Amino acid sequence: MDDNRRTVERFWEAFNNRDLSLLDDLFAEDYINHATIPGTPPGPEGQAQLMQRLWTAFPDARFEIEHLAQDADTVVCVGTMSGTHEGELFGIPGSGKPIAWRQVHLMTVADGKATSHRAIRDDLGLMRQMGAMPGG
Repeated sequence: MDDNRRTVERFWEAFNNRDLSLLDDLFAEDYINHATIPGTPPGPEGQAQLMQRLWTAFPDARFEIEHLAQDADTVVCVGTMSGTHEGELFGIPGSGKPIAWRQVHLMTVADGKATSHRAIRDDLGLMRQMGAMPGG
């Protein structure tokens, strides 16, 4: 399997296993996550902060990879994060509701480390599932 794809797989394994110790190996120091919450610092530390926010909001969060594809140095990952909304996220208090959050991630990888990350997520669907908007 291609090393760039394996880097992305290892990232989601770290997320699912709550293993922040792998982030220095997976993310370049100047890594920029364009898909994060404003104010999150770059690099592995910023990624760790984001992951901790998600784990606080969804203590049982899991990400299931449905498809991986690669074009040059960019890996596209399609998947779903699922869990139970137990804690605050985006100012929305825990609702106890289950969620399934569809996402597409585009991660640029160089020398085995992610250098940038963009995501397309169904944030409106997430808000509805958390009870913050009608339709959930």
